[in-house]
Amino acid sequence: MGFNEEKVKGKPTTDVAKRSRGRAPSEGEGSPKKRGSATSQVSLFERVPQSERLAWPDIAAILSGVVSSLSKLMGGGIVAFYAGCQMGGVTVAITFALSFLLTWFVGRICYREGLPSNVVSRYYIFGKKGSAAGSLIWIFVIVGVLAVGTVQLGNAILFAFGWESEVARWALFIGISCVWVFMALFGTKIIARMNAVFVVALFCVMGYVIYLIAADGQLVEAATHGILIPGVEPVQGFAYSVNYAIMTSGLMALFAADFTRFARRERDIAPIAATGSIFAIITYICGALIVFYGFDKSVAYFAAQGMDPTLAAHAAVTNPGVSLVLAAGGVGLAVICLSQMKVETSNSIGGANAVENLVNSITGRSLPWAAAVVGANAIGLAFILCNILDQVNAFMSYSSILTSSWCVLLITDYYIVRGKMGIGRQGIDMDKPEKSVHWRGVGTIAVVTVIGSVLYATNLVAVPFLVVAPLTMVVYIAVSWLLRDKIRAGAIG
Repeated sequence: MGFNEEKVKGKPTTDVAKRSRGRAPSEGEGSPKKRGSATSQVSLFERVPQSERLAWPDIAAILSGVVSSLSKLMGGGIVAFYAGCQMGGVTVAITFALSFLLTWFVGRICYREGLPSNVVSRYYIFGKKGSAAGSLIWIFVIVGVLAVGTVQLGNAILFAFGWESEVARWALFIGISCVWVFMALFGTKIIARMNAVFVVALFCVMGYVIYLIAADGQLVEAATHGILIPGVEPVQGFAYSVNYAIMTSGLMALFAADFTRFARRERDIAPIAATGSIFAIITYICGALIVFYGFDKSVAYFAAQGMDPTLAAHAAVTNPGVSLVLAAGGVGLAVICLSQMKVETSNSIGGANAVENLVNSITGRSLPWAAAVVGANAIGLAFILCNILDQVNAFMSYSSILTSSWCVLLITDYYIVRGKMGIGRQGIDMDKPEKSVHWRGVGTIAVVTVIGSVLYATNLVAVPFLVVAPLTMVVYIAVSWLLRDKIRAGAIG
């Protein structure tokens, strides 16, 4: 998952008229250089003009394509195999509710401003230099997901061709990363045009796998089994699956908001959020069934590489691409390769945007786009070197802290502090100089992240979101209330 926006130019445009509260920018606001797809003609710091707005089904289709990825299929396997199908159903319900609510709340903000989530956050809760915090979060999460997808695709290819040497493994990972770089630099429009084809093809293959399970008489077992990972306790497995659900829900909200800003009407945000959440659930269910279909053979494959039963089972669950190859052979491999292009190209661009904004926020200089793309993928390779799939539990849990705290902080600032409490103003005036650092926002997210991470690392809290979400709201509201006079006077951000 990621966002497919044009790269950050280094500083915002200054000729954008201030919008009236609650309405979309008018026809004359913004000045797109050329006509084409929305994501290629409206830059990050440019408000979406009325002429470039999209019908909600078009935006929903973009989200549906992004959530149908190997990482989401992995999520389905994690939910079913670690929590069991019954408790997995609870996780699915949490995923839908949280994805919908976060996407709806954050999406409305970005629609009203006509700007993507990272730019809105830069003006509201981080500040120009403070946006380095947002960039670091985005790099960790988006590039982490990019690395997970690269390993999953690479393992599927290694399995399909029977390559086992370490040299072949790393040559393949580097080669795949080079493809992401090439597609991010030159192939974005092609990927956008072929997105619908890739989505349909992937769902056809997943439907074929479900047919095979039903033909073998295993569909009931595949939909009702309990925990299948050796040594995993019910509470531990449920927490594992919930952390993944929370991480992806927050990530989806921040990603989706980069496209909800293109909506024609504010009421379109609800069906967009609902459609994206529904397709995420469908992909979860398909992932659970696909992993079940190929589980035994996948475990045997990874056990042959020297893994113990628990690690082999974990590897089988986190590599749904291997199961798809088992089910559909070369056709399955071709489909997942093409399908991953649409997602990983977006992740690569999203990571590059974060790298570039990080450099700009710290140094004030603009990093060449090609260097940003290469840098993002180099960080992804570093994640792979650290065996990110072996650490996916910790990655998901810490990512859930970062994405949820960011979403909750932005929602609290806009709707409660600026809205109900009247501390600060709603509506971004891009003609005014940016604040360097919004210490309330940066300080809150730093404190909450440290507390949530410590509680999780010391096993005091299995699901950090239960602490992070309320603590983010309480700390930010309290600090804002104490500093309300200075904030209203414009002395601090």
